[in-house]
Amino acid sequence: MIQLPAHQYGLIFRLVEEQDAEFILSLRTDPRLAKHVSPVSNELEAQQAWIRKYKEREARGLEYYFLYTDEQNEPLGVFRLYNIEHNTVTSGSWLAKSGQDELNSIRADLFLTTAIFEEFKFDRCVIDVRKDNKKLLRYHKMFFTVTSEDDLNVYMYMNAADYQRKKEFLTSIIQPSI
Repeated sequence: MIQLPAHQYGLIFRLVEEQDAEFILSLRTDPRLAKHVSPVSNELEAQQAWIRKYKEREARGLEYYFLYTDEQNEPLGVFRLYNIEHNTVTSGSWLAKSGQDELNSIRADLFLTTAIFEEFKFDRCVIDVRKDNKKLLRYHKMFFTVTSEDDLNVYMYMNAADYQRKKEFLTSIIQPSI
């Protein structure tokens, strides 16, 4: 398991805690961000209860929900690893605070992808991206292979070879900025 909190690429990564519920709820109920995620209740207590249940899954190694901050500990975004089966994991629930430097999302993506293939040693990462999230879809198609789609989503996977290519590309983008 990766050592957390992890200080990488100018960001700090850690696992979500119950006290993060208000920040997560602010992301999940932001109208601009919420159009690409499953709807949630706007009740803080419901988000806190969800996190308590998640912490049970985390303790069993079934799921990991990360929060990343800047170096001043200002929360910037979240992402999850779930549906962990054999050598495959699903990455999702990506949300980032509006108005931040887009490089932070790239840094977080590099951290997560490296954790998936180098720390957790998964052979395959799967994702689904909403079809109407065109910018994110273009980004992921650079590294992932499309397997199928339905009316709402495009489903993709990345293997270790794809990861190496992605790591080299993203490192070249963020290296001058850190």
